[in-house]
Amino acid sequence: MKRILILTTFSFLFSCNNNDKSYTIELQKKIDSLKTELQKNETLKTEVKIEKKITQKYNNESFNSFFHSFMTDSVFQRSRIKFPLEYHTTDIELMKDTIINISEKEWKHNSFYFNAASERTQIYDNYELKFQPTNKRLLHWYGVESGGNSKYYFTGFDGKWFLTKAWDSGI
Repeated sequence: MKRILILTTFSFLFSCNNNDKSYTIELQKKIDSLKTELQKNETLKTEVKIEKKITQKYNNESFNSFFHSFMTDSVFQRSRIKFPLEYHTTDIELMKDTIINISEKEWKHNSFYFNAASERTQIYDNYELKFQPTNKRLLHWYGVESGGNSKYYFTGFDGKWFLTKAWDSGI
């Protein structure tokens, strides 16, 4: 009987010790999870503060609203290009880059693939193709079926967006 009582007591103590360890592990996991969430929240708060400062600094109009007008209204488009426009073309076969300065008189309205179904467009907020709040936007157009590749560089001036440079791979 003493043996059974000792074994039972030992088993009980051993199982309590095991539960304490697993409870401690679970608590540590929860603490680590909460720390991670807190860091994410602090990072997000910091990013929001930075974006507010940059928005106040540049005070530009909404790029999306601007770009819709830029695509659809030829008069508006012409008024929002810094002429002469520096236009780079690349001949892939010759591996040669050519720069042309396009005057306002030579410019033809560009709908920026507004009605094209097989092309994809991505707009970045800087020229390095990374998402960051800046006073620059880069429209990167690439043709899925055609293989085309174009970049249009926009910069904010006095609260308004302007096209300042263009690049086309010539494919």
